[in-house]
Amino acid sequence: MIGSLRGILIGKNPENILLDVAGVGYELEVPASTLCLLPQLQQEAYVFVLTHVREDAIRLFGFISTFDKKVFQELISVSGVGPKAALALLGSVDGYELCEIINCAQIAKLTAIPGIGPKTAERLILELKTKVQKLLARHKDDVEIQKSNITKNIAGSIVNENKISQKVELKIIRRQIVEDLKSGLANLGYKDKQYTEVVNSFEHRMQLGEEITLELALKEALCKLSERILQKN
Repeated sequence: MIGSLRGILIGKNPENILLDVAGVGYELEVPASTLCLLPQLQQEAYVFVLTHVREDAIRLFGFISTFDKKVFQELISVSGVGPKAALALLGSVDGYELCEIINCAQIAKLTAIPGIGPKTAERLILELKTKVQKLLARHKDDVEIQKSNITKNIAGSIVNENKISQKVELKIIRRQIVEDLKSGLANLGYKDKQYTEVVNSFEHRMQLGEEITLELALKEALCKLSERILQKN
């Protein structure tokens, strides 16, 4: 089984990446939390890999840390939770945050993730609470591994701590823009079901490297939502 891969990142989109390893292209499905920490195209990337074998297909999943990989494995062990749902869960928050949510039995946060209903959320908490507690206890040891991997992915070799901080800070800023955009649209009277798709589109664009300010996102979102309302009328 493939446990990890190092190669040149030659393709990436919100669902997967293409990694050139010694002339062989490996297509890996990755969660958004991993995608946003990967380097630019044509740079060296390193990911931990889970090989998922089924009778009808072999799928490769890539992760920025062994911790996220372990969390993904636990998620797909839950009845009714497949790789698609597991990627959605890890795409909304990183592995550590997700473990905290499950450990604290925060059903509302789980059901806010697309594709996760109340029954699935309850099942995740019931089946994984003890397991995530053990993962969280071991998290400290994995932090250095994750930090080292992020370092390699940012520059393809050794970089200084400032670049790591900048990458993590950028991730935080993007999340804040998304949250502020949701809040702004809600304050203007729009319902969650009206703006979710629009907000998600901005999130995907930022994950692919596009620089978007809150002001620009809000302006574009209002235009799109107004157009939809006019079309319905």
